Amino acid sequence: MKKKRRALGMLALLIFMTGCWDQDSLKDARLANASAYDLTPEGILLQTLEIVDDSGNNQGKSANEIHSGTGNSVRQSTDKIRAKVTGDIRYFKYGVTLYGTSLAQKDLYPYLDVLYREPDHPTSHVKVAIVEGSAGELMNKKSVGSLLIGEFITKKIRSLEEMCVFPEVTLETLLPPMLDPGQDFVLPYLSKDGEDIVARGIALFHGQRFTGTLNDEQGVLYVLMTGKWKDTARFVKRVHSGPASDLQNFITYQAHIRNIKRQLIVKVGRDGQIDVYLNLKLPVDVVEYSRDHLQDKDNVMRLNRQLSEIMTQDAEEIIRTLQKSGCDAFGIGRQLIAHHPTLWKNLEWNKEYPNVRFHPQVTVNIVGNGILN
Repeated sequence: MKKKRRALGMLALLIFMTGCWDQDSLKDARLANASAYDLTPEGILLQTLEIVDDSGNNQGKSANEIHSGTGNSVRQSTDKIRAKVTGDIRYFKYGVTLYGTSLAQKDLYPYLDVLYREPDHPTSHVKVAIVEGSAGELMNKKSVGSLLIGEFITKKIRSLEEMCVFPEVTLETLLPPMLDPGQDFVLPYLSKDGEDIVARGIALFHGQRFTGTLNDEQGVLYVLMTGKWKDTARFVKRVHSGPASDLQNFITYQAHIRNIKRQLIVKVGRDGQIDVYLNLKLPVDVVEYSRDHLQDKDNVMRLNRQLSEIMTQDAEEIIRTLQKSGCDAFGIGRQLIAHHPTLWKNLEWNKEYPNVRFHPQVTVNIVGNGILN
């Protein structure tokens, strides 16, 4: 009887503990760390993939392979690459996805759709960027210094996010504004300069199309204006006339990140006119100013006024570029949807957005000057 019960128990265990019948073995997987998408001259999708070999057969160093494939869909181009390599291709959790400008100027979403649909494709930590010209050309460098190309680009984007040169974006955070009629998105913008990979600034999108850029200097102030800054924000401004080659004509200062205050107010007049007030209070430390005299209060007050004026003009220029590009990156449309739904229903936002009156005001206040004085 006991044997019978034991046999039944074992049978029940076999039924309910079926083991890892759906296990996903990584033994033969090939890890893709970076992927790039471009259009061929004929308009066909061209995918370039970096596959990393961590087998340890290279004296402890990782190696990589770069493969390309074309197709009428992202999945088809990936399958063509799969036909060229051994093992199954899996995507690295902390990888990067790049898009060339010719592709980004079309609707971007069709080239992202499969990445959101596949349950095993990571999104929460994967970085996304636009590359001036061909994204695949960057991948063909294979490595920069001791870093493989995908790892180098990922680390570069993360470090520039920390410095507020780029906004913090991943595949996961990109999706909501991409599908939101009341907000546009931006992405890091990279390019190849000789043998270097450099930050060009920020790529602006209207809807799902790449429509304009901010340069890398504008990028820092833009990130602060969005209210989503990270660890460091540094500026260099010319505050004295004279040759640009003279360092004494410039001042370098760094924002007190924790004490920055930003306020965005959207007002709608009785005539339907939309006004946006964007105020940014920026306490800063001077980190380089060879003319010194920062112990002189009058001199500090003069610099505060001058820097506030310069940065307010910079903010106005950023907003002009955003409106010219049709990029509602501050989500003014989203504010109207939330607080003025009746007005929003009657608006043709694409036509109305360039007519929105922005009133930016940046107030710089020097609160520290290092240990010199």
